[in-house]
Amino acid sequence: MRMHADKPEARAVRASDPPRDGTGAARLTDLHFPGADLTIRLVDADRLRCGLSSVVKGWRPEIRPTPASGAHAKRLSRVAVRRDGFTAASPFYEDELSGLGLAEACCAVLSDLTESWIDANPGSFALHCGAFRFQGGLVMLTGPRRAGKSTLIARLGAEVDATIFCDDVLPLTPSGLAVGLGIAPRIRLPMPRRSHPDFLRHVRKTPGARDRCYAYLRSDNLAPHGTMAEPSTLIVLDRRANGAARLHRMAQDQALHHLLAQNMAHLGDAEAAFAGARCLLGRLTVLRMVYSDLEEAVALLRRNFATDAPDECEPEPGPELHVPLTPPPPERPARPFDPDRVWKQRPNVMLRQVEGSAFLWTRGGKTVWHLNPVGHVIWSALEIPGDVTELAELLADLYPDVPRATLLSDTWCLLAELAEAGFVVAADG
Repeated sequence: MRMHADKPEARAVRASDPPRDGTGAARLTDLHFPGADLTIRLVDADRLRCGLSSVVKGWRPEIRPTPASGAHAKRLSRVAVRRDGFTAASPFYEDELSGLGLAEACCAVLSDLTESWIDANPGSFALHCGAFRFQGGLVMLTGPRRAGKSTLIARLGAEVDATIFCDDVLPLTPSGLAVGLGIAPRIRLPMPRRSHPDFLRHVRKTPGARDRCYAYLRSDNLAPHGTMAEPSTLIVLDRRANGAARLHRMAQDQALHHLLAQNMAHLGDAEAAFAGARCLLGRLTVLRMVYSDLEEAVALLRRNFATDAPDECEPEPGPELHVPLTPPPPERPARPFDPDRVWKQRPNVMLRQVEGSAFLWTRGGKTVWHLNPVGHVIWSALEIPGDVTELAELLADLYPDVPRATLLSDTWCLLAELAEAGFVVAADG
């Protein structure tokens, strides 16, 4: 349930000592950002301090004395500069990152700050998304990996009447208000050749830390740290190789699945997470945006949410799409199974049905499982213990066009996964 913001990739570098001041001692600077229970210690890294100031708006750090030798900060993120780049060590990941450029080092620090801010505000959601608004409620963009949310937010930053809240993580208070952390969007370099010339000019002219891999785009319309807004719309992105940009309605169960999957905060147990996601979803319009071209997608968002939208209403969103947002996993190797083993539901498993799907968790557990309608059929059938063959025959009545061997294999794979998660057990166990 918990995700981490993207971290820069580590690259091997030659060991080399950092430069020293005239006394030969490393220059240490401790930064404390309000609201984050974390010390950012810079070692000979004044350039990174300047880079952070060019990336963050309205979140000014306090500079505090570095503890004396032998004393340690309670929670410390450490960044040092060497001849081959920056190195970063963090309480949130095990391995030290090395060979980082300026923007990558800023990303490492900002990821730690975001994690720390979330931890310091228990009960808050933290949605892995981009967020913007033209007027009125906040629009949040999420979706699977490589769906293009960061690029879309960076491109929307070129719209002078848009306000950018984030391109990666959006905290939401227990009351449902979104909080901008004041962190500028980041874009991967080099830019695609097919990028619109106006967008390329925007990237070149926008100040912000950058290196050969990434550029931060701090434009005037970035919401300062602490800005709050009422979320109104969640858009799940579906980027494809071709096709016109179009908005579609999204089923509540699929939307709930995405909210839970994209949450980065600790919300206690699975039951609390499910309840919080249902509450948040009840206040949102949820849509799915299919698109292939960046400029078409921005134009579609303008027509639906900008103040200069034409008087005639944008057509109603299209019907729900039943094509999965992500391609199916590679075909799984056939697992040997005993068709005579009898399975049953494990006691104390919690279930909540949303439309045709089901959400499962164990009492006091941390993970919520999403079962599609077929999985829900299998789970419901196990109210009465049964074996794989019996379950496959039940599915054969519902899906007569699916080969029996496929039904047997898929049923066994699901049962194996449910057993591993602790939701089903052998009836004779």
